[in-house]
Amino acid sequence: MTQQEFLQPSGPFHTVINSTLDDELGTCDFNFDDDTSDYSLTSNFSYLFSNEMIPFLPCDDELQAMMNEFSMELGNFESVFSDKVKDFGTSFDNSEGSLSLLSQVSSPSTPTKSSEASMDSTVTFLGEDMEIDNQLGVLHLLQAYGEAVEKEQRELADVIIRCLSDKASPAGETLERLAYNLSPDFEKKGDYLMQESRKNFEAAFKAFYQIFPYGRFAHFAANSAILESIPDDAEHVHIVDFDMGEGIQWPSMIEAMARQNRTLRLTSVKIEDSEFARVPRQWSFEETRTQLCDYARDFGLKLKVEEMDFEELVWEMKRKKKGCSKEWSVFNCIVELPHMGRSRSRKHVIEFLQVAKEMLCGSGGIVTLGDGDACEKLIGSSGFGSFFEGYLEHYQAVLESMKTSFHTQLAGARMAMECLFVAPYISSHCWLQKWEEIRQGYHLQAGFGLEKCEVSKDFLMEAKELMKGESSYEVTIGGHSKNEIILEWRGTPLVRVSAWRS
Repeated sequence: MTQQEFLQPSGPFHTVINSTLDDELGTCDFNFDDDTSDYSLTSNFSYLFSNEMIPFLPCDDELQAMMNEFSMELGNFESVFSDKVKDFGTSFDNSEGSLSLLSQVSSPSTPTKSSEASMDSTVTFLGEDMEIDNQLGVLHLLQAYGEAVEKEQRELADVIIRCLSDKASPAGETLERLAYNLSPDFEKKGDYLMQESRKNFEAAFKAFYQIFPYGRFAHFAANSAILESIPDDAEHVHIVDFDMGEGIQWPSMIEAMARQNRTLRLTSVKIEDSEFARVPRQWSFEETRTQLCDYARDFGLKLKVEEMDFEELVWEMKRKKKGCSKEWSVFNCIVELPHMGRSRSRKHVIEFLQVAKEMLCGSGGIVTLGDGDACEKLIGSSGFGSFFEGYLEHYQAVLESMKTSFHTQLAGARMAMECLFVAPYISSHCWLQKWEEIRQGYHLQAGFGLEKCEVSKDFLMEAKELMKGESSYEVTIGGHSKNEIILEWRGTPLVRVSAWRS
């Protein structure tokens, strides 16, 4: 069977994201509101889809302006952050681990004649040596922890994690911040920082979604695949969403459906993932439904938003098979993106995709999958130790990609975003659960028997053209049948999006 292509080029990639889809999608263009004066998610979605919305890689001036705005929203977070780091630093300086580290650094002998500049150079050199030693010490301890867990040496693992607490810091280098989120100190001091960060959640969410490409890349790719797949004679579109969350993926689809004079139905799947959820949802389903319906009303679109569990969904889809033949079914599964702030069980993802396959066999429809997790690329890991290291590499890349977008004076703003959007995913307990799921066979099968939608090479070239101004990001094609489009950071895949259709 001929593979379908999606993500056809439609003019400059940033133009597609910021304003309209090209004529290749017919009337499926995205013209977004210009008003960004009120960006409260509880009042409307328009602030995230303004024509002034910055590209994937904002210039320094645009980033500085947006982050200054966010920093003003932080209020007293900077002082709270500084106090907490100071407390953490005091405990670090007095710890046995830090004394041991200092004893390993040999101080150069003081010269008899020295200028002020040479003394500064000596101090800088010593500081750099200590920093490098600490980074290596953190890396070795993290690796040892993964191996201890793999060998079920629980007491040793506990000792190592306590040693990591001596070297970890929420304001340190990337590995130190990773270690802090994995350490027991995060449960104590990290919770307080999380609470302070959540007081400014809406400002943080706005800035994070617009500045960093993870969410917008996945949503654009998935929505493009959906729009390309809809037959001309389809009057109704039914989208079943695995994790609707704040619903930020769908305003652009609402506009497209309104322009095409189609009706839209959004079904959110109700799943309790208490074992994986470290942070509660910011908005309830009822709030999200209200905002989506209000947004659709502004465009004159007939929209229905509902919530179902798996059992209700299967019954509803079977009933629908006997009904209207002019309805196009979409199963959308976007998981583990940083802005979502919550991890999901791979078992539930598999169950959702299996339901999608069963419901689409013999009828028209498409499945879209966006994945910001490291799990799938680590399926071949020999043990939990290498699996654990793979996750460390993944989130090290995420943190590094964020750090390069921040000026040094905005460390508090970066810390707040890391607390809200990255820390919920950094958990040895969750990683161990995912490892167990992989061992039980809960990993994504290539297509589940559906037809893969091949990524357009022209679109890939266009995306690369946009990214060439920032060498650290790259867009590639992956998958056994070239049906994945991948956003990478310095060679590490951060987001994968693929599509299949019946």
